[in-house]
Amino acid sequence: DPDNGVAPGTAFDDVPSDWVCPECGAPKEDFDPID
Repeated sequence: DPDNGVAPGTAFDDVPSDWVCPECGAPKEDFDPID
């Protein structure tokens, strides 16, 4: 999400805790990282 300060390839743990999905508005806490 480069428009909101998250570069491609950023590790999920490094995404800011206040980030929200630009498509649906869901907060980071609603997502589960996949390996």
